[in-house]
Amino acid sequence: AASIAAGTASLPTKIKLQYPSSQVSRTTSKVPMRLPEAEVWKAQEGRTKAADLEEKPVSRSRLSFVSIQKIAIWFLIVGIFSYSGVSPRNLGFLQYNQQFYENFRICALAMLPPILITAFICDTAENRWDDLVHGFYNSITIGYPLIFMLEILVTTVLRLIILRVMEPSIFQNAQSPPWPLLPWLLREHGYKAKRITLFVADFATSCVACPIIEEYCKLLLFQYSYSMRRNFDVVTRDKTTSSSSSSSSKGRKKLVKSKGSSSATATETPVINVNAYITSMFVTSVGIKMMDAVRRICMYTKAGDANKRFFAICRGFFPIQELCGVATVLSLARRDVLGQDVSVWRMLLPAAIFHGMAIFRGMKPIFKWNASTPWSEMQLSPNMQSDSLRDFAAKAFPKVMWLIILLRVMGYCVKNYFMINRKAVKRTTTYAGKHSAFSAELVAAQVLRESTKK
Repeated sequence: AASIAAGTASLPTKIKLQYPSSQVSRTTSKVPMRLPEAEVWKAQEGRTKAADLEEKPVSRSRLSFVSIQKIAIWFLIVGIFSYSGVSPRNLGFLQYNQQFYENFRICALAMLPPILITAFICDTAENRWDDLVHGFYNSITIGYPLIFMLEILVTTVLRLIILRVMEPSIFQNAQSPPWPLLPWLLREHGYKAKRITLFVADFATSCVACPIIEEYCKLLLFQYSYSMRRNFDVVTRDKTTSSSSSSSSKGRKKLVKSKGSSSATATETPVINVNAYITSMFVTSVGIKMMDAVRRICMYTKAGDANKRFFAICRGFFPIQELCGVATVLSLARRDVLGQDVSVWRMLLPAAIFHGMAIFRGMKPIFKWNASTPWSEMQLSPNMQSDSLRDFAAKAFPKVMWLIILLRVMGYCVKNYFMINRKAVKRTTTYAGKHSAFSAELVAAQVLRESTKK
């Protein structure tokens, strides 16, 4: 007893006894505990923590309040353009408001065809209306002003270079304006450049630089506005991974299987439908086109301007921006969904060439402000009447050929859309787990297609 007493005396004064959880529960079950009312209510309802954290499914076909606000901002922009485009400005209050309502109705006519086409191509199982409204809003608030400023800047630089090479005497004139304004003030200062100089400057800026800028900005807007699900990611090879690799292969990009992006996780099913790619890029292109169309419609409001409603509807149907955007995003889907090695310049090249052809035919780039001849912008003719059949055929032949080109580009987009979907399904069924065999099949199909063209 004395030894036990001495042992207990040597123990520390502060000791924390630990009991098994079962004993604690038995000993503390009879102790009344005051729980928060919220916890008692959850216990009564039988809720679990996982169920509380579970998010409610969001309907894809409903618009949130933020999306409604963005749509209201778009109509506010249209209203400002319509009010500013009233001509003449000295009308009375009542007549001015009537002309404002008329301009707004004409702009609404131009918006009707893109809305109908978007509703036709959109698959609600693959798209969310909130995402589409967000992309449209970004294209009218960020994309259009950005493209306009970039085209002004690049056009100024290119024209200065061409004038310096082909017209060096203009820089030696003492009365010439400051050099940043020189390409825009030639006529005001009475300087007449050579025709070949004007043609080269206009072709280099309007038919080469501006299409590349517009298509590249649309691709950047698409990637910025949407987080698309994909099967493959583009990564940059590390320069230190292989010491035996040549210097030319360092820093190159390669495709790897996606382990989950911002919108897709590794547990989700692979992408077998690229409708979300097509619809999202279509809406982005429509935003840029409608912003430009509304501006030009509100500049074509003079009393002598004829067929305002007809040209407004034609602007809505004119599909250059949409076809170019869809052609670009189809190449992007080849890379991200099928895993084909497609560089950025190969994505933009077909769309840039087609866009340049349209501008060469009469379509105006965004930075050109004039809108007094809408028939030339859409490759129409104000007067197709002629005295003889030969004259009529001479006028109609270029229009028919351009219509054939439009139909061929549209057929190219439709064919590649279904082809990518079909191959994406085959990748997950026939070639499931056989990525090398699937890549070999794509290469063989490409070689066969090129051999048949020859």
